[in-house]
Amino acid sequence: MAQSPQQEKTRSGQTSAADHAAPAAQTTPSSTSSSSLSAALSQLPQQYFKAIFKPSVATYAQSKGQASWALVWIQLLAWAVLDAALGVLVNLISPPATGASFSLFGFATSYGLVLVVPALFFLLMGIVYALAKLLGGQGTFLELCNASLSVQAPLGIGSKLLALIPVVGRILNSVLSLYGIVLQVIVIMAAQRLGKGRAIATLLIPLIVAGMLVGLFFLLMKK
Repeated sequence: MAQSPQQEKTRSGQTSAADHAAPAAQTTPSSTSSSSLSAALSQLPQQYFKAIFKPSVATYAQSKGQASWALVWIQLLAWAVLDAALGVLVNLISPPATGASFSLFGFATSYGLVLVVPALFFLLMGIVYALAKLLGGQGTFLELCNASLSVQAPLGIGSKLLALIPVVGRILNSVLSLYGIVLQVIVIMAAQRLGKGRAIATLLIPLIVAGMLVGLFFLLMKK
């Protein structure tokens, strides 16, 4: 059936509009992921501030929607590199004692932190996650790692900065460590949906075991 000029014009206009709309609708998963990651990275300073100075279950639960392994690794590697750089400065200001064992210790607390920080982080998170699951935890390992970094990364850097201050820095570091334990308990409550008692048990058990192993290590080094 023959179409009128007006109908042909309308049809061609609809086709043209659809052609222009198609590129906008064709958003690839990679571009969406990149934009989401960029947005999450830009919010990290504000997230760190709230995690340290306004801690609550609600605060740490807000980061669940932005959790991704790319974000976790970027934060973890940035923390490790900064920690290693500050560790070098600390060892220059207060050199460790000489000797083969202490030379290894000096390396592990400076350049070696690039490997030590990620290794210890995932080791601790793995133990905490396993214990949380045994106690009824419901969150994922990714959620636990992402929420924990919002506390551990800034506190880890802050700890190294305090270590640059003679005498007083050690006292302040002790206070910071205790505060970090309190914050990590709240993180576990948020990421694993556990009550306060179970969250405390989930964290303290591996910390006590780790403290005993570290103490045994230093005792063996002195012999």
